[in-house]
Amino acid sequence: MKLKQRFTLSNLIILITSIALVGVISVCFLIMFILKYPVEDLYVSRAELLNPMILSRALGEFFQCNPDALRYIIIWILLDIAVLAVITTAVTGALARNVQKPVTDLTNAADNIRNGNLDFRVMESGYDEIDALCRSFDSMRRALKTAEVNEKRMSEERSMLLANLSHDLKTPVTSIKGYIEGIRDGIADTPEKQKKYLDTIYSKAVMIDDMVNNLSVFSKLELSKLKFEFEKGDINAFVSGIFEEYRLDLEKNNMELSVDTENTPVTVRIDYEKMRRVFANIISNSIKYKKDGRGKLEVKSHLGDGGVYITVADNGIGIKKAELKSVFDEFYRVDAARSMNIKGSGLGLGIAKQIVENHGGKIWLKSDGEGLGTTAVIYLPQCED
Repeated sequence: MKLKQRFTLSNLIILITSIALVGVISVCFLIMFILKYPVEDLYVSRAELLNPMILSRALGEFFQCNPDALRYIIIWILLDIAVLAVITTAVTGALARNVQKPVTDLTNAADNIRNGNLDFRVMESGYDEIDALCRSFDSMRRALKTAEVNEKRMSEERSMLLANLSHDLKTPVTSIKGYIEGIRDGIADTPEKQKKYLDTIYSKAVMIDDMVNNLSVFSKLELSKLKFEFEKGDINAFVSGIFEEYRLDLEKNNMELSVDTENTPVTVRIDYEKMRRVFANIISNSIKYKKDGRGKLEVKSHLGDGGVYITVADNGIGIKKAELKSVFDEFYRVDAARSMNIKGSGLGLGIAKQIVENHGGKIWLKSDGEGLGTTAVIYLPQCED
């Protein structure tokens, strides 16, 4: 009910109740008055009652003859005033209490929010205008609660990120220091050993650089400050080129590469640098999570649904089906990776997802279970040449 309607109803209740009670009191007093006083002594005809002068003179003569009758008139007037006062106070008091309760609730809610307590709900009052205010206030409370939860989660994630990075950086840094000391101390006393040491140092430096780059990209994505520079390009040619660049790295890690993309050009809207990072993170994961022995990486593309699907399938350690939806969460690492003590910040797939979605596409993983490999699927919408 609207407040205006409630006020109108309250006024009607006051008016009708007052008229009814005053009418009852007046009838009762009139009967008592007629029984007690000889009103017929007024000697006024009905026609003369219409003349105010005659009526007032007759009433004056009556009250002169019956002075105590004025007391009954005063009592009648006072009772009518009392009835009106009681009814008005009762109805307006009830209305005030009904309006005051939600206002008090809103005041308490504001105090709770100011004190940092957001675990409550602002209840509605039954009045449309106040209910709208209550809903807006509760919506604000929920937004603040969500922001608080997100802030807490981000704080935990930042702490986890720092812990992961410090842990993950320690190993390659320690390795680099060890190999440099080996070179300085003359342990690498042959060109072959020196080359091996330098290659190892370089690979560890690349690992550190990749961690730092992922952290930089992640921070910019979180702050919405990562700028995309889109242009139209052939995604098949781009994918083939990227994986050819990584062929040597894959072979060094005992992985066989197979690329089978569409022969016809497929034009998409793409930021080459950002999309390069997507595939670099996928390749890095395939290398990181490979099983012992010879690994395989198969890359394919095909048209469908107004765009192009690119699949990158490996025969690595795989992922439990229950974990497939969580792998794109920041800092998430699958159980198998944790048990095998595989290093990584857990940012790679989260970054890949945000980049692909900024291209208007989608990315997801498929796996039949642990030990059965993983397939990354990327869909990008096709655009006109």
